[in-house]
Amino acid sequence: MPMGMVRGVFLSEPAGGFWRVQAGQGVMDNQFLVALARHPAVRDALGRCYGRADMMLEAGWEQVADGMKAVMRGIGCEVIFTSPATRCRLVAQRIATALGLEMHVDGRLHELDFGRWEGMLWRDVPRSDLEAWARDVEGYTFPEGENGRALRARIGAFWGDVMRQGRSCAVVTHGGPLRLMRALARGDVASLLAEAPPMGTVHVMQARTFRECAHADARGMAVPSVG
Repeated sequence: MPMGMVRGVFLSEPAGGFWRVQAGQGVMDNQFLVALARHPAVRDALGRCYGRADMMLEAGWEQVADGMKAVMRGIGCEVIFTSPATRCRLVAQRIATALGLEMHVDGRLHELDFGRWEGMLWRDVPRSDLEAWARDVEGYTFPEGENGRALRARIGAFWGDVMRQGRSCAVVTHGGPLRLMRALARGDVASLLAEAPPMGTVHVMQARTFRECAHADARGMAVPSVG
């Protein structure tokens, strides 16, 4: 990878079906772009369970952030949102400072909380616990952690706020939240088992806002709610 370049930039298809509006309930107002970025690679992650754990970035993350910055400048970002985790916040701060952007740290953008599993090697997690999770990916609550429904709920609430603001923006977060937001931008209901974008990549999505849409049906956001 050339120095100063982000690993991948993906331009989505326009999210034409994001809102399903019934007669008289909403009028299309404007379209805007959202850059969905996953933090660069972290240290000591191989074979390890981590979500809420505050992992440190690998050396060279600044060059990846600078590649992301070029994408965010190109789409006219007005604001950048970030998970509180150090691996996201450092990246967002570097970009915000360089571009003069508003930066908002939002706890809803945290990765899934694996509770007592945090920091364990996957091979050390009891097989019975892994099987219980596999049987109920949405509802299984990690010991002293959260479950998939909680992740879905907070990401849905965050995305709703982004849609209401209607401003071109960037979001620096984790694989779990990005699975959900990419689906929301397409008007789909996300699977928690969907493939996460690679670390250090940016997906540019087109979104649309509506006026007078208090009763509009935002597909994929009605279901309550994986570094």
